[in-house]
Amino acid sequence: MSPPGPNPYTHLKGALSASDLATLKHECRRQLSNEHMPCYVFLNKLQTPAYLKLKSCVEDQLAQPVFYLNDFYIYTDSLCKTHWHIDTELFAFGHAVNAWVLLSPDVVDDPLGFIADINSTPDGTFHAITAKNEHYVFGNYNNGHARPLLRSTVEAAQIHTPRIRAGDILLMDPRRFHRTNTATPKHAISFKFVLKGSTGFLSANQVNPCFWPEVSIFNRLMKNTRDWDDFIDRLRLSLSTQAGRKELSAGFYPERFDLYERMAALLSDN
Repeated sequence: MSPPGPNPYTHLKGALSASDLATLKHECRRQLSNEHMPCYVFLNKLQTPAYLKLKSCVEDQLAQPVFYLNDFYIYTDSLCKTHWHIDTELFAFGHAVNAWVLLSPDVVDDPLGFIADINSTPDGTFHAITAKNEHYVFGNYNNGHARPLLRSTVEAAQIHTPRIRAGDILLMDPRRFHRTNTATPKHAISFKFVLKGSTGFLSANQVNPCFWPEVSIFNRLMKNTRDWDDFIDRLRLSLSTQAGRKELSAGFYPERFDLYERMAALLSDN
């Protein structure tokens, strides 16, 4: 299961070594320089020791196997912000967890924030947030329910993360509304893993793909697969085409790809 209850994250201190971090940085630079997109950095590197170590840390914490879905490099500062959101791949898959790793600088205070209470229980799932005057309005696409909350209340009650050092892993529940805080400019990479439930990988309560195209994309890739390796092979095949690259990278801020390429080039292995 994802990190449960009121605390939407687990802090794994010192999980990765300096050598592991150097590998993560190198692969981010390589992906952006060669492929010109920040996602699926490790799709063809799943036997890399640094990745296997990270995956093992996640599985040890959750006490169950996890399965690579994607990853992405991200850079944020005061001019390059992310808004409150949840990860749209979850509208297709039943259970998932993100492993967020700080790449640079060495230490950042409170790198992520989470909205308290909303989506803290399985039966209270909202899919979207809209800012409307003095309120945030949370919407559930499956039943049409909406819940307005004062923006000031949401911001004051948000859950903050602790001081994070390069080499730590923030294991986080991507169902919770979250955003990257921007007081300190930073580079990070986040890995998304899915977990297999009693009925398989796909959600039994999917959002209509009219709202989120990722649902139909992943349903198509999962259809009649023999196992997760089969799905990964289909993912690689889709990314080998321009159309597949476009649809599978659409959720990773494509308008910022040029910025990410410039910023990733500044990452030093040291």
